[in-house]
Amino acid sequence: MNDIVQSLNRAMVRQGWIGGDKFHRIGHPFVWVDGERHYFDSLSDSQSIIPYISMFYEQYPTPDEILTCDYEQIKAHCEKQMRQFCKHFFPVLPLSAYNLETNIVSNALVRTQDYCFIKTYCNDLEGKIKHLDIGSGLGNHSIYSLKAWDNSEFYALEASPKSYAVQRHFLRFMSPSPGAYLDLIECENFEMDLQSISVELNEKNNYRIKHCPSWFFPLIQEQSINLVTATWVLNEVSFSGILWLMSHASRVLRQGGYFYIRDSGKLKPNRHSINYDDLLKKIGFQEIGRLNVRNRIEYFGIPRVYQKNTDSIYSFDELVESFLGKFAVTAHGGDYIQNWESLPD
Repeated sequence: MNDIVQSLNRAMVRQGWIGGDKFHRIGHPFVWVDGERHYFDSLSDSQSIIPYISMFYEQYPTPDEILTCDYEQIKAHCEKQMRQFCKHFFPVLPLSAYNLETNIVSNALVRTQDYCFIKTYCNDLEGKIKHLDIGSGLGNHSIYSLKAWDNSEFYALEASPKSYAVQRHFLRFMSPSPGAYLDLIECENFEMDLQSISVELNEKNNYRIKHCPSWFFPLIQEQSINLVTATWVLNEVSFSGILWLMSHASRVLRQGGYFYIRDSGKLKPNRHSINYDDLLKKIGFQEIGRLNVRNRIEYFGIPRVYQKNTDSIYSFDELVESFLGKFAVTAHGGDYIQNWESLPD
């Protein structure tokens, strides 16, 4: 994981996050707030995977309105891939340990539901698509993405070094062929410059999985992505984090592209206070689908999807100006936020 931290440190210097307004007032965007409160640092590689697999341990029925004709096929495929990964990475550990069997089934169900919702409401996504997943967790959005869309490209975007390290294991396992997985930090490890990394990322067509740290988000080509997914992540970041993600998501999504969210309808305390659903509407997105469900009573999370109806692009600085203004101090996060009132009308 040291190379991931070193890459982040270089980006912090290169992008100017260590001084002036960015350091003292806004704060940098590469923070998983909840991740800093978990016990990870003393875990081995294999032990650190368990918390990510066990993120899903509840099972809620799939609503009839999003059932697709290939529902059972996709669900069986997701379950098979999760089970094979566990057997591959924990060869001496029975699936009864740590409740892994329940986690496998729960993961498969959640990801199948994500696929079904997207397939139902984003029904013109066909053939080769580019799918970018924000805050990829284990990385298992890749399972349905690589299966459902022929020759699709899956982009895993991550800001947490701990999560990025875990994703390396899963995404390498998911790579459909040798050489189909691109790790941008590995490119940096081999002393490739940013221009060369950008060429590898945007112009080479042999990669099905592209692993990108959030500080390299600016390298992804404008209006090149068909689908952005963000599940249980937008509530977990800082003020600058949500604006960084929204800015670059709007930049890389094609006009007519989709932004899928599955999360609670409530913001968490001591993270950020920006309503990202309203933000999307203010920068040119239209909600085209939402399930009328109660979070963790009828369904895990509230899924909704927005379509980009403009070719306008909003920079990070423009969103900071619009949603924080010149005087808000959010760099320290949580209860230390000063001079910030509310989302502008």
